[in-house]
Amino acid sequence: MKRLHYIIFGFLFVLYFFCYYGVLSHVLFYHEQHHLFLFSCDYFRQCVASEGLLSYLTAFVIQFFHIPALGSGLLALIIASVYLLSHQIIRKISGGNDLLQLSMLPSLGLFFYTMSADRALTLVTGCFLTLMLLYFVLLLIQRCWKVFPLFKINYTIRQSVRICLTLLILAGYAGFGYRYFVRHYKRSERIMLKAEEYVKSKEWEKVLTYTSHYWRSGRTNQLIAYFHHLALYHTGQLPYRLLDFPQVMGVKSLYFPWNSDSRESEYGHFLYEELGYINEAQRWEFEAMVVWGETAPHLLNLARYNILNSRPLVAQRFINKLKQSLFYRKEALELEKRLNDKQLPGMKNALSKVQEEPARFANVLNIGPELEYLCQQDTTHRMAFEYLMSQLLLSNHIPRFVENLQKFRHLAPTPLPQTYEEALYIYKLGVSEEEFARIGFTVRPETERRFKRYYELAKNKKMQALQAEFGKTYWFYLNYISPYGNKVITR
Repeated sequence: MKRLHYIIFGFLFVLYFFCYYGVLSHVLFYHEQHHLFLFSCDYFRQCVASEGLLSYLTAFVIQFFHIPALGSGLLALIIASVYLLSHQIIRKISGGNDLLQLSMLPSLGLFFYTMSADRALTLVTGCFLTLMLLYFVLLLIQRCWKVFPLFKINYTIRQSVRICLTLLILAGYAGFGYRYFVRHYKRSERIMLKAEEYVKSKEWEKVLTYTSHYWRSGRTNQLIAYFHHLALYHTGQLPYRLLDFPQVMGVKSLYFPWNSDSRESEYGHFLYEELGYINEAQRWEFEAMVVWGETAPHLLNLARYNILNSRPLVAQRFINKLKQSLFYRKEALELEKRLNDKQLPGMKNALSKVQEEPARFANVLNIGPELEYLCQQDTTHRMAFEYLMSQLLLSNHIPRFVENLQKFRHLAPTPLPQTYEEALYIYKLGVSEEEFARIGFTVRPETERRFKRYYELAKNKKMQALQAEFGKTYWFYLNYISPYGNKVITR
């Protein structure tokens, strides 16, 4: 019983560590990506003046989340120490052991509080520092004035009964904690943040694993769809698996139109960066930095984009900030060496050789014209082509789909994906044989037979069989899912 609190402390530390390193790892990732601690006097003055000393100390702790094991261990140690400090404070005041284990409540409460990524960790550091200060104050008072304990608890029950009671209470805490954790654990939040983490590290197969799991649960989310299609392209599956899941959002599943939404501002740059449309990627990143502050992801991306756009002095400004950090200094120095290279490994500026006079303004609401423009400027741009085809299909623009398929036919997969061929057959049904022959594409007899079967089921309104057999076809999307109606748009 005398060493029980140390055993509980060790158990809580191990439990918290494995939770933060495993099922709650996305929480640490989120905080690390939204905070940047700098070792500079200017940062100290600005942070303390605008947010307070507690936020400055919290940011200092959060920087270590960059290394998952280190961050998990540090946060677990702080929250487990809250229990130990609470126990010692109760013991100082009461003069006896915490028989009811009330000292576990603050620690468990803070752990449950951190289960959600959008909760500020200032509460955790604040509680830890407050309890530590209180403990040392009580220790000082006890040594100087002999005031404590204020009252002495004398247990009249037998040792074996006390042990059984303590174990029963601990079991109750464990049962309640497990139930609370299971009921309040945000699986969807974890999936979205892990998908974002793997998008940033370009581990596309893992992105597909998380996004597919989310969609199979029957839920719909624009960010998940956005990441899913990026991963499909990079794994060579976009034209073939475009309709694997019901595209109830239409073209909004492919990209984020500019809605001046603070939350969405974080994600728009991903697609434009992959497309090599660096000017637009930079616009999204700068807007995100205005909303979320000078965090490492924003500073790194803005430095990269300005290097690609031949603006070394602007890039240097962002690099100088990163050089004051602990974990991003090395990456900043690597970028500094490439300030005048105008190119970076794994990145490209698809419009670097394009001179526009007067300046051309991007369409921030509809990505279609931008994709077509990229295809015109770079006739080898496969990603722009596949996204353009997907955008036209999901928006019911079949004539424009056929027109661009013919224009950029050298980029089309051979043989054509099933989705493309299904759209071609719809186009064929609406034009003459001569006009269809002029486009230079054919539709396989098998596709025509499948459409007859589809039409028969649709005509007889056998929806269950129709969805089971043709739910992933473009015909089904056009007739029953498209948010733009069930008609082909010809204008």
